[in-house]
Amino acid sequence: MYDTSPTAPMVTQDQPLDLHPIAPEEQPRFLPVFARYLMEIAPAEDQDVIKKSRRVLNRQDHCSFWLRAGQSDLGFAIVLLLPEGQKELSDFTIFPQFRRSGFGRAAAVQLLTRFPGQWRMGVSRASTDAAAFWGTCLSSMPHVSKVKTGAPFTACQSKSFNFWVTAA
Repeated sequence: MYDTSPTAPMVTQDQPLDLHPIAPEEQPRFLPVFARYLMEIAPAEDQDVIKKSRRVLNRQDHCSFWLRAGQSDLGFAIVLLLPEGQKELSDFTIFPQFRRSGFGRAAAVQLLTRFPGQWRMGVSRASTDAAAFWGTCLSSMPHVSKVKTGAPFTACQSKSFNFWVTAA
C-alpha cells in the first residue's frame, strides 16, 4: 500500500503473484490507496472517491482485486464487465515501490487470462509510463491478439487499447 518505510515487508520476484477479490467490507483499507491512485492518474479531476470506491467494490458488474505476493498488497485492479460481454480494465496500478520489477506484467497476464474475450482500456494522460507499459505488455502476451490503439474514452486519457484475450 504505497508504504515505502524500512519496515514494509520485503517482496521478491520469486514470490507468486495472486489476485484476491477486494471485499466491500475492505473499503476502509482500499479507500486511501484508491484516492492516491486517482490523484496520480487524474490530478486535475474533482472526484468523489468514497462514492467511486463503493461503486467498484459493491456493484455486480465490477470485479475488484488486490494484486498480492505473499502477505503484501502490490497494487489493485478493477475490471468492468460491460453489458455486451466486453471487459474494460477500468483501473490498474502497481504501487510505486513495486514498479519496474515484473509484477505489473505478471498481474496483467493473470488478470486478462482470467477473463478471456474482447477487452478495452483507456490510458491515463498523467501516467506517461502507462502507455509504454501497456503497449509492450499487450504486444508480448501470447494470449492477447488483435491489439488496436484508439481514441481516448475520456479527457483524462491519452489513448485507448482494444484487444482479444484467448483462454490460457
